[in-house]
Amino acid sequence: MLLAACTHAQKPPGPERRIELDPIVVTAGRPQEIRVDEKTEAQLFDDGSLLFRAERWADAAVHFDRLFSAFPRSPHFDAALFNAGLSHERLGRFREALDRFEALIARGAEVVDATFHAALAEYRLGRVAAAAERLLALAARPGLPAERKAEALVQQAVCRFDLGARSEAERLLRAALALLEKAEPDPSLPAQAEFWIGEVYRSYFRDAALDPAAMDEKQLGDAMESKAQFLLSAQGHYLRAIRKGQGEWATAAGFRIGELYEAFHDQLVDAPLPRGLDPEQAALYREELRKKVRVLISKAIQIYDQTLATAVRVGATNDYVERTRASLERLRKLLIEPAL
Repeated sequence: MLLAACTHAQKPPGPERRIELDPIVVTAGRPQEIRVDEKTEAQLFDDGSLLFRAERWADAAVHFDRLFSAFPRSPHFDAALFNAGLSHERLGRFREALDRFEALIARGAEVVDATFHAALAEYRLGRVAAAAERLLALAARPGLPAERKAEALVQQAVCRFDLGARSEAERLLRAALALLEKAEPDPSLPAQAEFWIGEVYRSYFRDAALDPAAMDEKQLGDAMESKAQFLLSAQGHYLRAIRKGQGEWATAAGFRIGELYEAFHDQLVDAPLPRGLDPEQAALYREELRKKVRVLISKAIQIYDQTLATAVRVGATNDYVERTRASLERLRKLLIEPAL
């Protein structure tokens, strides 16, 4: 997610918060039926704006591209560049979008917003380190309002996380939250920051090994405690994201909490057997273990159910809603299987 997420979610894994400006619109009846290369700069801008509002991104891009290429002295030149960049971004043409946003930055126009979009394009092109450096420079820009600096820190943190620098990502996210305490931000931004701190601890949880075959009783107990603490830390930040009241991030965070409990169950059940068990003891061990961890499946089902209810209430439609629905259906079937 560059989120939002680099609003760029997981790629939250997931949903992302995108920094966007609406195109500047000049009122007109409807796009005129004239060849694009025969339109005046005013017609190109008016019609391009109407096409953008109608979500006809490809046609809008053609109009705005024609305007800034054919009319370099137009008073709409910078707006056309920006709107062309947005249109290409919506089409997934991130190379073209990046070219236009970088041209704006070079002209000194719409620098802050163009930089966010340029970083998003770089992220989507797989140039994550470049996106992170661009956002680092933006966050250090003199006079940048606190909320915009926090946005840059959050997006940079997502990039750092993707690059494997988890501690640095957490530091940036906490710095963003500290800035936002003194501002009146869009509530989705602190929700995004909390979600991504949850992602950091979820990654620690995921990487914490449980190997009864290689660990003695104390080592296994310590490993279980460490893994449980990572789960609880991740859950705490996801819950903070949910409490911000932003439906899309709340849905994503709810899914992640359910996923944590489901993953803990699967890792315990699938862990290697302790050393020295004969076949009968191994079967008994598996049976007792499944009974003990069954509660984790019940917990995951409860959380998935609550997440879907939240999604319905707020009208959330992101990918996490479908993933939650699929997980809930799968676990309900699993819970009634005698083998569990």
